[in-house]
Amino acid sequence: MTMAKKYLDVLREREPQLWKKSLEESTFVEQDLLDIEEGLGYSLPIPYREFLLSYKMPDIVMTVLVSFCGDSYANSWCETFSREKNAYVSRPEFDIGPTVQLEWYNIQSDNGKDFLKKLKERQNVQEECPCFLEAGFILLGEVYGYLTYLDLVNGGIVTIHEEGVYDMMIDDGVDGTSKSEVRKYMESRRLYICKDFNDFLRFVCTGDFLDENEAKFPTQEQLERDYSY
Repeated sequence: MTMAKKYLDVLREREPQLWKKSLEESTFVEQDLLDIEEGLGYSLPIPYREFLLSYKMPDIVMTVLVSFCGDSYANSWCETFSREKNAYVSRPEFDIGPTVQLEWYNIQSDNGKDFLKKLKERQNVQEECPCFLEAGFILLGEVYGYLTYLDLVNGGIVTIHEEGVYDMMIDDGVDGTSKSEVRKYMESRRLYICKDFNDFLRFVCTGDFLDENEAKFPTQEQLERDYSY
């Protein structure tokens, strides 16, 4: 079993309401992935390939709960999401970090060419910067105002705030139509929160705390010793 299937099985158990029926095997084959790669002009990272070959994902925006414990987000967000109240509440005086809602964008498709078409249409509609996809960044979702991307070049997961896209083009003078300028900016100025797509799946599927600055998942012992304030 691939890591993609393992983590999606965990999410199916944690959040059964996200699926109207049991998990279905993906209909994608290797040729579909090759069609996507040809259309994008980039190779797909192996963990993302395994994800596309795993299960059919719901054709909806999936809202999942994720938890941070690093210095960048965890220390700057004063609210946490409460399952009991189904709403954001003030964080307690001492905690490890906040739990927040992440909107996870997925595409349901039976073949690679249709997947590619839907992907391009979605990113063209949702983004103010016209060439994130051309620069090799697939939009995965949004968490607390931060757009979350898969970097097709290094395989990591990188974030940029919605307002940061505007700042990138206006304040920092990045040409939003230049894929080389956008890539250089994202690689040098933005926070990579996960090392690869498998770590992203662990993050969204298991509820494990993520240290976004270190792009790692501390053990329970480390959380209690180093992250509880």
